[in-house]
Amino acid sequence: MSEPAPSKSENLKGDTRQRLLTTALHLYAKEGLHAVSLRSISAAAGSKNSAAMHYHFKNRVGVIEALVAMIAQELRVIAQKVQHQAPPKPTLRESFRNTLRPLTELPLNQKWGGDAIRFMSRAIAESDPEIAAILNPVYQTFWERVDNNLAKLVPELPDEVRKLRLMFMSVNAFHGVAEVASLAHTPLGDLSHFDNNQLLDHLVDYLIGGMKAPSHANTR
Repeated sequence: MSEPAPSKSENLKGDTRQRLLTTALHLYAKEGLHAVSLRSISAAAGSKNSAAMHYHFKNRVGVIEALVAMIAQELRVIAQKVQHQAPPKPTLRESFRNTLRPLTELPLNQKWGGDAIRFMSRAIAESDPEIAAILNPVYQTFWERVDNNLAKLVPELPDEVRKLRLMFMSVNAFHGVAEVASLAHTPLGDLSHFDNNQLLDHLVDYLIGGMKAPSHANTR
């Protein structure tokens, strides 16, 4: 026996929740995670009920949890496609490129993808322990897998140095992809003529240079 089709009211609830969620994502990406109230999100989404956000998400933490889950799911979908195309034993460069491709492809796959990258960039930059407590459990397994792979590709680096550089890499990658539009107005002129693949290649080159640089710091 087949499952009954969702009722019209259930579909409307789902549509309302998604509209509220993408509106929250846009406002958080534009104004910051601490500068936007739930009431203002409801108003911007065109909801007649000023308490709609409280009804669907309870509070700001609930909204951020829902956004992080939505973005992580889409990144996983893209990453799975990338992984199927990857060689069995990727080089360091191939590994970096495959790791970063979901970030650069997200804006191409979803209308809200650009906002998602800017939201994640802000979430990292604001250094809020409450937000970190939401992000870390979602992405911990991913970063541990990347780190384990890097340990084989750059065995000369001490563990703590490798992990630190990997976290530097993650911050630079999110900020770099999020602020790509700023390349049109740099102190060195307009650098916005690079296409998506070229930008990814240059970002990979930059990050590999940092990862493989000799370590001169005292790690004790």
